[in-house]
Formats: sequence, C-alpha cells, structure tokens
Amino acid sequence: MAVPFTRGLHEIATDTYAYLQPNGSWGLSNAGLVVSGDQGLLVDTLFTVPQTCDMLGVMAQALPRVSIGTVVNSHSDGDHWWGNQLVADATIIASEAAASVMARDRTHEVFAAPGAVPLPRIAERMREAFDFTGITPTLPSRTFRGELEVAVGCRTVRLIEVGPAHTVGDVLVHVPDAAALFAGDMLFIGGHPVIHSGPVQNWIAACDLIVGLDVETIVPGHGPVIGKREVRAFRDYLERVRDHAVRTHRAGIPVPQAAQQMDLDGFADWDDPERLVLNIGAVYRELNGDGTPAELELMGCLDEYAAPGSVRTVPRTAPRIAPRPSADIAALAARLDGPPARLLADDGTGPLAGRPVLNILATIGNHPDLLVALAPLLAGLAQGVIPARERELAILRAAHRTGSTYEWEHHAHIGAVAGLTGSEIARVPLGPDGLGWGEADRALLRAVDELYEDHTLSAATWQRLAARYSTAQMLELLALVGVYTMIAGILRSCRVPLDDWLTEPAAAGTVGTDATRA
Repeated sequence: MAVPFTRGLHEIATDTYAYLQPNGSWGLSNAGLVVSGDQGLLVDTLFTVPQTCDMLGVMAQALPRVSIGTVVNSHSDGDHWWGNQLVADATIIASEAAASVMARDRTHEVFAAPGAVPLPRIAERMREAFDFTGITPTLPSRTFRGELEVAVGCRTVRLIEVGPAHTVGDVLVHVPDAAALFAGDMLFIGGHPVIHSGPVQNWIAACDLIVGLDVETIVPGHGPVIGKREVRAFRDYLERVRDHAVRTHRAGIPVPQAAQQMDLDGFADWDDPERLVLNIGAVYRELNGDGTPAELELMGCLDEYAAPGSVRTVPRTAPRIAPRPSADIAALAARLDGPPARLLADDGTGPLAGRPVLNILATIGNHPDLLVALAPLLAGLAQGVIPARERELAILRAAHRTGSTYEWEHHAHIGAVAGLTGSEIARVPLGPDGLGWGEADRALLRAVDELYEDHTLSAATWQRLAARYSTAQMLELLALVGVYTMIAGILRSCRVPLDDWLTEPAAAGTVGTDATRA
C-alpha cells in the first residue's frame, strides 16, 4: 500500500504501524508499533522526551486498548532510544553491542547543558531545534546476539542483528505475518546515511539480506515507507561511496576533498549531502586501521562541505534546462538600457568584462520576459548603495548557506575585486562566529544567516545594522539576500553548469556545476 510521508501514525499492514517524522533529517527518525489484541511492541523511541510523549499520545488515542509491553531499540543513536524513560515499565530489548554503547552514552547531557557549548555546527543546530531537557537514560533490560524471536500476543517478531554497520549493534525488526520490516538506520531514504561504525561491506550485506527477506513494506529509520527497489538503490549508493573512497584514499586525497569530488549522479536530490564527509571518512578509517580520521574531527568539516570547497574536479551533470546560446540572450539587450542592457551583452560587464553571457542568465533566458524583468534588479543590486565589499560578503554567505557552487565561484572572484582578501573569503563558511571578523562584518554575516533560517532579522541584529546602515541600505540588504537565495534555487534546481571560462581557482572556491548539490 502507498503510505504518505506525513507526520504521525500510519497503518502499513494489519495491526502494524509506522510512526513517521518528515523530513527524516537529523533527529527526525521513524518508529513502529506491532499490535496483537491488547499487546503492543514498540520499535524505537524518539530523540527527546517531548517527541516521544507526542508519539505515545497519538498511539494511545488511535489504539486506546493497547498496552506497550515490549520495546526494541534498533541501535544506539539517541534519536532511537532517548525517550525510553516513558516506556520504562516495558521490557526493552537491544543487541548486546548496542546496549554497551548506550550505557556509556552521555551525549544528551552535552545537548542539554545550559549556555554555549563548543560543538560542531550541526550539533549546535540540533541543540537549537530540539528540547533535550529531562532525559533520564533508560537502558535495555534484555539483550541478545545474532537473532531473537519475540512474542507479541499471538504474533512473532523476529530481531536480526546486522551490525556493526551504521553503528556497532544495528538490529532489523522483521514482522513475518505482515511481510513488513522496520529497518532502523540501516536504511535512510531521500537522504544520505551516516556510517558511524562500518565496515561498509557489512552494510551492503545487510541490504542484500533485506532484499532476500519475504517483505513488501519497509520502514526506514529516516524517510518514507518503501519497497525493495529503494533498498537496491541505497545499496548502490553504499557501493559507490566505498569504491570512490578506496580510489581517493589510494591517491592520498583528504576526506573533505574526496567528498567534494564524488559523482552523485542518481543521488543528487538526496538531503543532508554533508554526511558524505562522514561516510568517506568511515571507509578511510577501515583502510587506515588506526582509528583515523576520527568521526568527531570530521563533524567539524560538515559545514565546509556544504560550502563550495577548493576542489576543481567535481563531475558535471547534465543541466535540467540547457542555457540558450549567447547570441539569443544578447539580442534581448535591445529591450533594455544602460547597465541592464550591458548585463545581457555577449562581452560581459564590470568584473566580468570580456566574458560571454553567463550561464545563469542564459538559463533564465529560456523565459525571455522573466530575464528582461530580472536584469534591471540584478544590475541595480550590483551598483547599489551597500559598499561593494559588504555586498559581496553577504552574497558569499548566502551562496554558502544555499550550497550554490556557481554563486560562490562567481562571487569569490567578484569579491576579490571588491576588496575581500583571500583569507576573508576562506572564512566565510565559518560564519559570524568565526575568528577574525570585525563587529560590522559579524553583524552582516549573522543577518544573512537569520534571513536564511527564519526569514527575519532579530532585534539585536537589526539594531547593529541600523546603527551604520541607512534605511535604503537596510532595504537593499534584505532584497540582496532574498534575490541571491532565489537565484541559488534556480541554479541548483536547473543544475546550471559553471561557465567554461572560469578555470582559475578563486579563494575557497570550487569549479563544478550546481548539479553537484542540486
């Protein structure tokens, strides 16, 4: 049956349910419920007490006579067991390996600590997004190795240990009479997985095992309910990561650069592409055999991957909308005057003088009226009332946050002309909290982040900017960030190829195509 990927409880087979949390990114995991009469087996609790409380409330409302007597934690990541305290009276089962990790886990204390905590940015974002207060670690009361059959009323649920893979103690929850499987984080659908443990070959073998099971409906740890076709595609991804990492390791290429170079054709639309850094790093650890590079060290590189990096060999993917010939775009210049007309000319203008029509303009030119309408706005922002250096700093930060390689490459070059130093451009991915920024630059970078994340400026940021910017400059900044976020959407969605002439490295830039992260 088709199961919509919407938040809440979904019946995936008779008396068998999935609790889904879109969009399946960091901390938004799925859970399951197997029912027989008034007895229930819960597959995983959630990341926080409030999340788990909400889930259990939905289950109780939908199935008021069901009592959860058994809980299975599929593995040791917090988003699959930190809510256990709310089902503490049940028998909680996990693999022996997972339970050992859970007993040592104190990450929730770091996440719940008051005030600033030095963490990788992705961890900071999770602290901001989730309420980690009130977690009392509640460990499994029963463990096993290999396989275990568990009775739920008159039904039998089969637990199959397949770790180490994603983590050291991964477990599949097979419900034979429903032809259903709860895969835990052995499957991420619509997003890149994370190889915390490996070896990756074990994970590939687990995918083969899943495909060989008599199941029709599969609930991944993150993402929508699927069938076996998606499992095969996920297996292909793991094989490609393995093979690419072996090649780049042999060539001596550092992990972040290896991630930048990987061909994501077929997986370009998957969320959380920064996890590729961790996955390649896991393969490197296997090959090195000495525990390096450490996962925590690589966590600090995730934002670096999200920004265009320094590698210039990213494979190109065919654009979804091909740029029109330069001559066609140049012909539209007759409909405009002044700087907007020169923007569409076939010899460029400003810092790009002597260059052909940009691919972004040639792509939008497939809708001539739209391009003619946009050109004056783009030209006006390029010659606006915000100082050029600050304008380019804001655009580069927007390019980083949106993951637009194209936008980054162009404005790294333009920014250098406008007065940004190479070291300043290289620091843009670190954001307003990076070392070396003056207060004015820090406020500007924070403004871009707030507009990207919340579409509004905080009172403090507004006050700092208003102390030095005029009303016109404030309005122009809001428009600037909005327009370049919109342009990044066009670049990435249309997979606009980077212009061929842009072959010399710019500080912290990368040549490729916005298809590489589309």
